[in-house]
Amino acid sequence: MSRSSLSPIAASVALLMSTGLALAESHPLAVRAADAPAAEPAGSTVSADAAVAIAPDAAEPSSSSAAEDGPRAGRRNALDRVTISAARKKLEGASTRLPLSARETPQSMSSIDASRLENETLISINDVMQNITGVNVSFYDTQRPLYFARGFQITDFQIDGIPTYSGNTQQEFDTVFYSRIDVVRGANGLTTGAGVPSATVNMIRKRPEKAFSAYGGLVMGTDDFHRIEADVNTPLTQDGRVRARFIAAAQERDGFRQRHSETKTAFMATVEADLGASTTVTLGYQDQNNVPQGPIWGTIPRFASDGSLAGLPRETSFSPSWTRWSRQNGTFYAQLEQKLGDDWTLKAIANHSEGDTFRLATYASGYPDPVTGAGLKLLAAVGKSWERRDSLDVYAAGTPSLFGRKHDLVIGANGVKTTTVTPTLTSVAAWSYAIPDIRSWDGSAPAPTFSATGAKRVAETEQSGLFAMGRWKLLEPLSLVTGARLSYWKTATDAFNTAGTYTGTTGAYKVTNEVSPYVGIVYDLSDALSLYASYTDLFKPQNYKDRNDNLLSPIRGSNTEFGIKGEFLDKRLAMSAAVFEAKQDNYAVRDVAVPEGSLPDGSSAYVGVNGTRTRGFEVDVAGQIAPGWTLSAGYANTRITRHALDLIYANLPRHTLQLSTSYRFGGAWERLSVGGGVNYQSTVTGYGIAHPTLGTTTVTQGAYALLNLHATYQLNERFSLGLSIRNALDKTYWTNLDYPNYGDPRSVMLSVRGRF
Repeated sequence: MSRSSLSPIAASVALLMSTGLALAESHPLAVRAADAPAAEPAGSTVSADAAVAIAPDAAEPSSSSAAEDGPRAGRRNALDRVTISAARKKLEGASTRLPLSARETPQSMSSIDASRLENETLISINDVMQNITGVNVSFYDTQRPLYFARGFQITDFQIDGIPTYSGNTQQEFDTVFYSRIDVVRGANGLTTGAGVPSATVNMIRKRPEKAFSAYGGLVMGTDDFHRIEADVNTPLTQDGRVRARFIAAAQERDGFRQRHSETKTAFMATVEADLGASTTVTLGYQDQNNVPQGPIWGTIPRFASDGSLAGLPRETSFSPSWTRWSRQNGTFYAQLEQKLGDDWTLKAIANHSEGDTFRLATYASGYPDPVTGAGLKLLAAVGKSWERRDSLDVYAAGTPSLFGRKHDLVIGANGVKTTTVTPTLTSVAAWSYAIPDIRSWDGSAPAPTFSATGAKRVAETEQSGLFAMGRWKLLEPLSLVTGARLSYWKTATDAFNTAGTYTGTTGAYKVTNEVSPYVGIVYDLSDALSLYASYTDLFKPQNYKDRNDNLLSPIRGSNTEFGIKGEFLDKRLAMSAAVFEAKQDNYAVRDVAVPEGSLPDGSSAYVGVNGTRTRGFEVDVAGQIAPGWTLSAGYANTRITRHALDLIYANLPRHTLQLSTSYRFGGAWERLSVGGGVNYQSTVTGYGIAHPTLGTTTVTQGAYALLNLHATYQLNERFSLGLSIRNALDKTYWTNLDYPNYGDPRSVMLSVRGRF
């Protein structure tokens, strides 16, 4: 997408913003209720166990009151104060689906709402994860961010509680679609079957509302960054029983690396209808398309050919302009919610996703000569795939009475089938290009040629299961949370030759009757403090194969956690602390006894090792510490014990700290809010790093902190200006040592947003 192609969208958003007042006032079905997260700086930085609770006088009015009181009735003034409540209302938990508040959940969790996403310009899941307690974001290259918590990679991403992560079409989810993002740390195998002891990320979609509203936003920044957002919500019937919402964003930027740029489009359309007093149906479609040009694949050499530090600048790239790494994914979704009497609700959610990816990329081999700049040779790879993912999730939730007390119970079943088709392309392994001088190279190189052979591989993975979980009020201050899942999982890859004839199956593996138990306990010491503990087993199937081309057995492990949670200052401030231990056995590592790329499909062989374990503790504080002043802070201490062969491409620090605060002035300056944050990590060490003269060496990167700043100024009831500065001190650092690439330099983003 070129800049000229963005101009019609920009014009549309500008028209929306300039005419929104008239539209809002004249819309025949409009029920006036302001939904303006940007106008709520008091709650914009709330995370962890805190959230915003609108004061009663700001509640959404009924349609009758709007008609009686005039066209401006019910519109909340953009400068009205809000109340911060540390006890967020009970919502379905990402780990249990029980209606538990954060304090009632026997695991550590953090939340970031739409207000903070907007005020700090957190536009992708990468931005969000860098602001979550105990989470490390490790960038292999421009298109492969990896997220780690408690020493393990996070792969459990959900949308509205439904697993959505795909290693093939993962696109660094755009946040424009979501009203809140919850991160529950620790294992989650109850609803997903497979689990890891890292974290579960649950993104909650924005839903159609009965009140008309419209939003438009423009964001511009360094590296020629341009972004446009629009969100229109409208009732389709007079009483709002049928309603719709359309959300769209378009973005383009030139990366700080040479020749790197990316365009992204994202849109969602959804319709929701109340078929009766007890039945609600939702239908929607969500799509995201990332098209990077000149993406980085591979590493930036840390050393020169003589063993000295290469000192290559941050903008260094080994990608010619013809390289690509595009990813697109679209999802149709449907949900039925049926109330069954006063105490039970039945939900059924179905998703159908299709996505594709294409990569033509180069990487550099060798070390640059410190005098001539020569010594680096480009190699190439090409690949494409198409993926389909179908899932169905059905469960009933209720509050049965037993022994004179009300309890919470969820019973359900779910399943997902993923089909990945990988066409075979002619090899580009013989292509290479010697860079004359990396210091002056302009990216020129002849492009390799390739074509489809007609052969393909079709991989299918199915998993399904039955689950049940309950929260039992044993005593007034004591709750027991129990759960179990019975899982079924199988996978296989079929091969077809150039004539389309089936030639065989590899990687066939099946797991049946796998039971994942969960138990947690919460004890209220007082109205403000609770103790909790939880334990769960886990298993996770692996896609790695051994030297005989067979899939490795699943990872087995466990997760244990103890903690305390509290609510203070009239429940405006939440605090929590936890200690944890996580274990994994049969973890896949490279089988160094056989050459790399020795398997029939060109991949490398792996072997399972035992003894991977992490121990540590975390502390969270979030909420309002004074009128107009909010704080979200978290510290994590994680000690990782790995098998000697487990040299993962991620160097994780022992200590991490995330802090973000926002202050809204009063009096004559009440339109202004300012804030800032710090992301700190301690020293990291990489072992066995390739070295041109020593063979391998140990590399250490000292502790560092990144400073972020933001500010919002409310121009009037409808429009606001925003400023966001990342890495304000322009710190140079490596995001990884085993797989070295530079972190992002300072960036500045300016925004203007309007609501109607």
